[in-house]
Amino acid sequence: MSQPSSWPLPPGSSRVVFPLSLSEQLAEHPLTRHLYPLAYGHYVDAAGHQVQREHHTDYLLIFCHRGRGQFHTPHASGVLQAGQLLLLPANTAHQYSAQTDDPWSIYWVHFDGIAATRCLQLLGFTAQQPVLTLARWRQLIPPVTELLNLQHQRYSVSAGVLAATLLQRIIAEVPRLSDTAQAPTGFDLAALDRYMQDNSHSNLALQDFAAVAGLSRYHFSKKFKAATGISPMRYFNQLKVRLACQLLDTSTESVRYIAQQLGFDDPYYFSRLFKKTMGVSPQFYRDSHHRQQEP
Repeated sequence: MSQPSSWPLPPGSSRVVFPLSLSEQLAEHPLTRHLYPLAYGHYVDAAGHQVQREHHTDYLLIFCHRGRGQFHTPHASGVLQAGQLLLLPANTAHQYSAQTDDPWSIYWVHFDGIAATRCLQLLGFTAQQPVLTLARWRQLIPPVTELLNLQHQRYSVSAGVLAATLLQRIIAEVPRLSDTAQAPTGFDLAALDRYMQDNSHSNLALQDFAAVAGLSRYHFSKKFKAATGISPMRYFNQLKVRLACQLLDTSTESVRYIAQQLGFDDPYYFSRLFKKTMGVSPQFYRDSHHRQQEP
């Protein structure tokens, strides 16, 4: 497998590399052998990210959702920007890098399988044209996020099969989302709510949600508040507090640990937010609920 870049991860980024033993099992499994991931991740505002490989043993898909980057292969070169996919086949030397003044944010996956080459042909990727533009690329973010969230599970064949299934779903969505004849669906509150739940462990900002909706921050905030009655960030924080309540009820982890799991680096800020929402501190909430459950 071509080793993913090992440069330090920016805040909010992640990288998952399957053990060789698991990759070998997925290569033989009847549900995954035609297409399965070897590694995947998400690089956010990846300033300084650059890779050069003379030998590339597997397939690499890069999905840019913000910023820009450059790529070069023996047959093609160009710029990759939001809404575009770059697919590099096995055994193709390549180099790519984030743009200096507007570094990309990318989802990526190294993959393999007996149907990998055929997938490239069906999707329309060629050596001379390795980039595909998606007309409705934001609809690809929820399944990509679902794949990323598997990083919290331990490595196992069942988790690998699920990751392969999600990768197959993502690739199957590409032809539909690249069809310019179909109009975008517009503001989708259900999809936004799912995106917020899937990213409850992250420290996201208003611009991240606006980008998913395909709107400016101003118009996104206006539409969101009209649909829910509250601002997007307040909605997101209330969602996190609800999840915190579940963790306080069902685990013995410290308040600091729970805050970190929900994307809060400052546990004191988390406690203030929790008290503002629930009327009591996280510790008081836990103690009072535990007392109610005692016989």
